[in-house]
Amino acid sequence: MTSNKRNLETITIDDSDEEDQKEPIAKKPTTSNYSAWAEIFNKKKAEASVVSAAEKAKKDAEKEKQRQKLKDAINERKRREALLENSKKAKQESPKVIKTEKPVKKEEKFEKSDSPGPSYSQPTDTQDSQDSSDFVANPLAIGTGERLIRGQEIIERRDKVFLELFLHKKYRSRLQMQAINCILKRKCDVYVSLPTGAGKSLCYQLPSIVHGGVTVVVSPLIALMKDQISSLRRKGIPCETLNSTLTTVERSRIWRELGKEKPTIRMLYITAEGCATEGIKKLLGDLTKRDVLRYIVVDEAHCVTQWGHDFRPDYLTLGSLRDVCPGVPWVALTATANAKAQDDIAFQLKLRNPESFKAGTYRDNLFYDVCMRDHLSSAPENHMASFITKCLTVDIKTSTPSLTKNEKSGRSQNKKTFVGSAIVYCRSRNECEQVAKMLVIAGIPAMAYHAGLGKKDRNEVQEQWMSNEIPVVAATVAFGMGIDKPDVRAVIHWSPSQNLAGYYQEAGRAGRDGKRSYCRIYYSKQDKNALNFLVSGELAKLREKAKKNNAEGEKAAMQIKSIQTGLQKMLDYCESAKCRHVSIATFFDDTDCRPCKTNCDYCRDPTKTTRNAEAFVNSEESTGRSMFRRPGTSSGESGFDTIYGGGKRGGETEDELLSSSTSSKDAMDRMEREEARRVRGVIDSEFAKRRRRAPSVPAAARGAGASRRVEPATDVSVIKPEQSVIKNVSLESRENWVRFLLRALESNWIVAGPPAGTTIKQCAEQLEYGMYSISKNETTYKNKSRRNQEAHDEERAVPLYEYDD
Repeated sequence: MTSNKRNLETITIDDSDEEDQKEPIAKKPTTSNYSAWAEIFNKKKAEASVVSAAEKAKKDAEKEKQRQKLKDAINERKRREALLENSKKAKQESPKVIKTEKPVKKEEKFEKSDSPGPSYSQPTDTQDSQDSSDFVANPLAIGTGERLIRGQEIIERRDKVFLELFLHKKYRSRLQMQAINCILKRKCDVYVSLPTGAGKSLCYQLPSIVHGGVTVVVSPLIALMKDQISSLRRKGIPCETLNSTLTTVERSRIWRELGKEKPTIRMLYITAEGCATEGIKKLLGDLTKRDVLRYIVVDEAHCVTQWGHDFRPDYLTLGSLRDVCPGVPWVALTATANAKAQDDIAFQLKLRNPESFKAGTYRDNLFYDVCMRDHLSSAPENHMASFITKCLTVDIKTSTPSLTKNEKSGRSQNKKTFVGSAIVYCRSRNECEQVAKMLVIAGIPAMAYHAGLGKKDRNEVQEQWMSNEIPVVAATVAFGMGIDKPDVRAVIHWSPSQNLAGYYQEAGRAGRDGKRSYCRIYYSKQDKNALNFLVSGELAKLREKAKKNNAEGEKAAMQIKSIQTGLQKMLDYCESAKCRHVSIATFFDDTDCRPCKTNCDYCRDPTKTTRNAEAFVNSEESTGRSMFRRPGTSSGESGFDTIYGGGKRGGETEDELLSSSTSSKDAMDRMEREEARRVRGVIDSEFAKRRRRAPSVPAAARGAGASRRVEPATDVSVIKPEQSVIKNVSLESRENWVRFLLRALESNWIVAGPPAGTTIKQCAEQLEYGMYSISKNETTYKNKSRRNQEAHDEERAVPLYEYDD
């Protein structure tokens, strides 16, 4: 062994230094030992080479696999994007087919998606609003057929449903995506507070489709349920509702479907009142036992709390469903809830360690402002009509070179195209009708929507507005809930809301597409009195309950405080001079909001807004006592009982308060009188300025000037310039009056425009000639405007209203 070691050492030492070379060189090893070690060395080298080659082949295979997987993912993404583009092009090319939801078109779409799934057809004895006879379910909405899906399958199916069923390319916000992912896990209850238009509905609809099964959605209004069901059914999602409007046949069909082992219904909409019935509780318990119930969703969750703006006592019973459906995750969604309301929602619904997803209130595409109706320079109706026109109208100018200037002006007056839509919220049915009628007269197509209309009429109005056949709808506050219309450019409150939270939700229906939109309130002393009167009636009833020393009394006391706080915040919002976005954010405990700088009337023009607010406060103080307080009563005694204690006068005061300024008398007559009065003031002011500026002309000069010939002006003309009816009134003087009239009409024109076939200049010429032809002397001619208006007020009101802006 020793000799072998030495032999190996002599083999490995090839390059020794000089001292080592002086040592005796070892003998060359025997051939047999050398060959044995060389064979071992070569064998190990070959084995190492094989292992290295195998590892390299394995790495190359893994890289190729990853490369192929990435390539497949890219191809799949391109396929989905192409499918999405094709579906959008199909919608654009055949909007009528999509609107009527023809089954043939639906089937063609499904063949393109290559998504397997059973077909679903519905009997014809369902609600008319759902168009069930044309309904064909999208295979993606049927579910996987499994009890639950987990892991990687959830992600894959989520993306597929998101792209191909809901036709979205990206989430509206990171918070929305996080909420959806949390709900998909089904590990806890979830609370979601997102602004109107931020995609709350998708937060529960997408997980419901991904997991299959049945999701129960509690909604406060039947109209809201029907709107959402119609929207889902257009996407091919099977969903139903159980409410008091169903027939026995419809109800039996839905119950039979829900009793199947694997129901095809994905979402079931019910009311809070329905949840309190034993039949619904038994149904939900049966679905839970069969492991079919996926989620319980409480939409508009602020209805469950006394701190909310739309409290519903029936929502308080929802917490009892926890015992009926143990283990089922809950989802609560709202757009309007401050910290107190959020805590109360979690308490009333018995949410278990809920994950909260709450967005800020600030929306940079919305412009908020308040107009003091009592201090406008024109009639409020004309002011609103002009505002709506600016928000929705695109003028198409005629640029034909062969036309004269007058012909171009006359022809372009009626070339207006309305783009987008608007909502005008009114307090009463009569007010809706009056506002709609006024807008039509002003040249803006509009229709009224309120509970006084029949179901067919309301559906027709809503459909025409949704399809942009009419740009404006004048409606009560229930209109718009659940309607996802992206191009609402203006939301106008002709009467303020009773609560700032309610106003924020209603105004939030504007600008869902992210483009600039406007939210305006028209506010007056009469509106303030009406709000105080309406709230005083509610408070009087609640105070009776609050006297009881029990739980009901405590709830009534809490609700009284909530109503008072909401109203006071609404009045402060209208009357204070500060950033509107900050006012809203403060109400909802959003501490991150800063002044918007450009997105409200105060930040845009602080001086003007402050001046208007001070004028309103000063005018209110000058009026003395409130119009709904009798002499001798304190502020605490005034209100509902005081009004009715006034006998006949009390009833008249109630009508006056509730009717508001539009419906208390005929809006058209009032608008015309106000406009005629305002135009007279403008013309008189212009004439007074002219008289003050005009230098005195000596009599001799006037006499000499009368004999000389004056060339007519080129910018304006007068009717019958050759006439000399009035002494000392020259052609130059008449032309100057035409110019003043023209300037006054141009700066005070209304939306409707001049009569067809006439221009502003022609109207000014006709007005001047009318005064000139009936005046006897120079003084009468100059003052004829005022005297003529007073003498013929009824005759002159309409044409002056038509000539004013």
